[in-house]
Amino acid sequence: MFAVVVAGGFGVTGTIVGVVMTTWLGRSAERRRLAAEDDRRWLADRRRVYAAFLVLSQSMLREIDGVAVFLPYRGDEELADEDEAFMTDGLMHYIARWDDQLQPALSDLLLVAGSGVADLADRVSGALMELTAVVEKRGPFVSYYPGWFRAQDLLGVLRNAMRAELGLNDAIETNYPRDSEWPWLKDRPSEEEYIRRQTEIQGRPPLTTCEKARLVESKDDKSASSDPS
Repeated sequence: MFAVVVAGGFGVTGTIVGVVMTTWLGRSAERRRLAAEDDRRWLADRRRVYAAFLVLSQSMLREIDGVAVFLPYRGDEELADEDEAFMTDGLMHYIARWDDQLQPALSDLLLVAGSGVADLADRVSGALMELTAVVEKRGPFVSYYPGWFRAQDLLGVLRNAMRAELGLNDAIETNYPRDSEWPWLKDRPSEEEYIRRQTEIQGRPPLTTCEKARLVESKDDKSASSDPS
């Protein structure tokens, strides 16, 4: 009888332990699931905020360039009245966007960014305002464009830092200004090669003077580049 009671006790205890373990494992799995969902939401929020700041910054970089293009190139040229009016209006609109759009976007970013991204984003914001100095003074374009390329490079550094925080550790290297071959791939057929291939098509009309000139020009360029002298 005692053995039966003991065996029954062990059975009940085992059942209780099994229930407790099952409950604990279930709660543990639920906590992990909720934590994973929180991580995904956090990553999605961060990605959304980062993308918004990048798009806005790039848009403003293009906008200030569209205003600065009317600057006198060397500084000794006279500005036309209509160019002066356009630059004044364009600069006012740009500064308003910097205040009303970029600064709120920067504030959103600072809530979710790591220290590295936060610092770089703040620098980009400062660079976008600093670009206005030459434009406000109506200085020469040659004093403006180096700062523009520097701001573009800073934006690229920020983008790669954002990618790293989002789990993408392969940096995107973008050099400015672009080389003469961009955007085409150097190991793919050139436009002249596609012209040459037309001569292999039976029944195609003869090449035009323009097409022939392109082929001759291409050959001359290749000969010049291969000449060691």
